[in-house]
Amino acid sequence: MPPRSYMVAAIVLVVLVAVSLPLTFGYSIILWRWLFAAAACVLVVAGAFRVVYALHAPPWIGVVLALPGLLWAADSLFGLMSQRPIPLILTFSVAASLALLAAGAGALRLVETMSTPHPGFAVGYGVLAASALLLGIGLAAYAMGWNFTKGAAYLTSARALGVAAAFVKYGAFIGAAVLITMRHGIEPWAGAAISLISAYMLYSAVRVMLVVELRGDLMFWLQPVLMLVGAAAVWRIGSVLGAQARRVSYAQV
Repeated sequence: MPPRSYMVAAIVLVVLVAVSLPLTFGYSIILWRWLFAAAACVLVVAGAFRVVYALHAPPWIGVVLALPGLLWAADSLFGLMSQRPIPLILTFSVAASLALLAAGAGALRLVETMSTPHPGFAVGYGVLAASALLLGIGLAAYAMGWNFTKGAAYLTSARALGVAAAFVKYGAFIGAAVLITMRHGIEPWAGAAISLISAYMLYSAVRVMLVVELRGDLMFWLQPVLMLVGAAAVWRIGSVLGAQARRVSYAQV
């Protein structure tokens, strides 16, 4: 179970949202959406760096794990614009995809440091790198006006590689969360929350790539809630690991 303070905070947020909706005729939900998104970004960025620092992992892992949250925050701010230029939308889309691939590589590296050597890790890095390269080619083709990216062969290979990369990066998130919580005695809910959210994001990515369809309005409003829960889990993992590291350092003094 989450700590009591987390449960109290969740109950308070639910009450505040429930009370504010009828008083503002539902318009406050827009404000709550951005507040939840901002809180999630702060928690996940700080939590990622705390996890990496406590595990004595390379600092670049903390940077790449924090990138998706920072880009999501920037995209949310630009989303307040009534009209966004298409190049700006495309830039944020590609940047977000690249950030997720980099974060997946960072999570995969964390899993590798806690596991025995296996050639599967090299394959995973290769899939992520190939997917990033294909994104770069697609962006360059759009900028130069090339049409080969609209061909059936390119679209099929890009879709297949995108699905493979989705399995690698979200699988790495799940693997890192499970391994860290199990090996360091952290509450299972934290790893379970990150795993469930990663599984949902994997499902969404594969569904969009295989069957082109738009998401419903419900997930548009629930996404910040899910991200806030996942960010709280990352923060909790970082807090526990930090406390454990301090106890070890005090014992060695």
